[in-house]
Amino acid sequence: MFWSVNERLVFGRLRGIRVGRFQAGVNSAAVVFRLGSTLIEAGPPNRWRQVREFVLEHPVDTVLITHHHEDHSGNAAHLQQEFRARVLAPSLALARLSHGFPMEFYRRVIWGVPPRVQAEALEDFARFEDSSGNCWQVIPCPGHSPDMRCFLESREGWLFSADLYVASRVRYAPRGHRLDLEVESLDRVLALPFTELFCAHRGHVTGGREALRAKRDYLGELLERARDLRGRGYSLGEISRRLLGGEDYVSVLTGFHFCKANLLRACLDQ
Repeated sequence: MFWSVNERLVFGRLRGIRVGRFQAGVNSAAVVFRLGSTLIEAGPPNRWRQVREFVLEHPVDTVLITHHHEDHSGNAAHLQQEFRARVLAPSLALARLSHGFPMEFYRRVIWGVPPRVQAEALEDFARFEDSSGNCWQVIPCPGHSPDMRCFLESREGWLFSADLYVASRVRYAPRGHRLDLEVESLDRVLALPFTELFCAHRGHVTGGREALRAKRDYLGELLERARDLRGRGYSLGEISRRLLGGEDYVSVLTGFHFCKANLLRACLDQ
């Protein structure tokens, strides 16, 4: 259950590596994709050796970061320093990337602490072409994190969805998660003309549009039921237990930073 993850992914001209210190569920490993000379995500800092070996196989000059979380941005500084790669990230992520950000103990154990990095800003809905001829569009997708953005490669119709998908039915979320904004982000992405979905934890998702739609329907119903119960006077804890079941070892081990109630908290506390 707890051995490390080091898997290679291939889809057409796309290459990827899925790495993690532990193999303890889909969230405990992360994927770094390479399309031409561009990386999408930088991977967790405690997996730098595996990511570096992957990068050495093909020249890389650009790194696209979807949001500041350490499993996505963790090796950006190494890539910038050793490979002279440009690091591009959402404008809302720049301060956290350059100054650091608080991390709970469990995150330090699972992913490691990322070195600070000075990244270049990507503005919402920006379109640009990289050195390999890939055409990118930046799609704002807050909910999981305010600074999270997805990347659409428009020539292939490939959507790199950061943490927007992960699973069609989720039961846990980190503190600060906004379920209502996540539903809006799913609606925004489902309106895009993408043909393939690439998740930063699962890799290529077969039937990606249907998978995203299933998650949107599930979360939309969850949001509606939670707000109905709140209107009837139920507390957050009661609503969470009714809709998601009681908290368990995942919540306890993360100090309740990653728990079931957090999936509902923000949309009910407004």
